[in-house]
Amino acid sequence: MKTSERFTVYIVGFLVGMVIVSMMMARRAAKRDQAIDPWHQHHEQVQAAGVEPLPEGVQAAMLEGAVLRFGYLPDQASAKERVWLLNFQKSYPYVRVVENLETGALSYMAADQIRVVLADEVDVTDLKPMLDELKIRLRMFNRKEQLVVLGVLSTEIDAVPATLEALKPWHSLFRQVGPDLIEFKD
Repeated sequence: MKTSERFTVYIVGFLVGMVIVSMMMARRAAKRDQAIDPWHQHHEQVQAAGVEPLPEGVQAAMLEGAVLRFGYLPDQASAKERVWLLNFQKSYPYVRVVENLETGALSYMAADQIRVVLADEVDVTDLKPMLDELKIRLRMFNRKEQLVVLGVLSTEIDAVPATLEALKPWHSLFRQVGPDLIEFKD
């Protein structure tokens, strides 16, 4: 075989290979485009289960979360709030979105913890009897700022308000008790 024939065979083989590779890549791209988006599929499943979509004015970042639970508080018959529990893969994992049905106001908070500011002269160690009785976990504390972050009683949609209510008998230990609110920078 002459050098020119080898060169021709090489060029033809290269071109045939390029055509085959481009066809394979086009086929994969077409399959990928036809695949159902798992986020869209999850939304359809959640909505089929009776979960309402997030309200119109919700922060754009909240649309990335997967809805874990949805419900009305105190109950569906006498609802004052709609509550969604969301799960995020890349940021804070559990977020609670609350819509006040009277005003339409939206609030965002951690779904699995609350913030507590201790009263003067109260140390975090003074909380141990309360934590043991309620079976609540101390998640974080800052003695300098008298700030404590506590876990909640359950994973239900009413976990944050139920935990706040459960802390009322120990109100003398706290200066302030509330949800761990999430604030967005515009």
